[in-house]
Amino acid sequence: MNKPYLLSTHNLFTLRLLLSLLGAYIGYSYRHTSHDYWFVMIFLFTAIAIAPDYYQFKQHGDNHKALIDRLLHWSGGLCAGIVIYAYHNSGRIFHEEAGLIVLLILALTTYLDGIKRGWRCIFAGLFLGLVTVCVAYFDSYIWQLSALAAVAVVYSHYRQSAGTQTGTI
Repeated sequence: MNKPYLLSTHNLFTLRLLLSLLGAYIGYSYRHTSHDYWFVMIFLFTAIAIAPDYYQFKQHGDNHKALIDRLLHWSGGLCAGIVIYAYHNSGRIFHEEAGLIVLLILALTTYLDGIKRGWRCIFAGLFLGLVTVCVAYFDSYIWQLSALAAVAVVYSHYRQSAGTQTGTI
């Protein structure tokens, strides 16, 4: 398996957008269970964010500070998500609100990760924020979000092909 290729910035960006679109569809079709999806996505997005640094640390044994910084950053998002999920399970927050709050935490954590990691994470965080607004206020938004994600993936592919942003995140 070619791990550096699988962990390229473009591939991870594409995966984040696809998972976000799937979550937008779940939020549209299954509003009462979307909180479960977004709770799982916090763990998955954390793994996606940490995987490149972990792989680089395992290969070269250096730069453990970057791995620890990233672990600390994403553990904050995980803790906030766990607290929201605990509020939901105790009856303090309803299903739809819990999903939106967890999604907003995921969007903010991804966006703030992008400040250090690059425009792809920033865009993914903004995209998740847009998904939050769409799920909360609009009835029809899947195809618009799909078109925006497709344009972003194509741009990311050509930007990486041009050699300006290669490697892992």
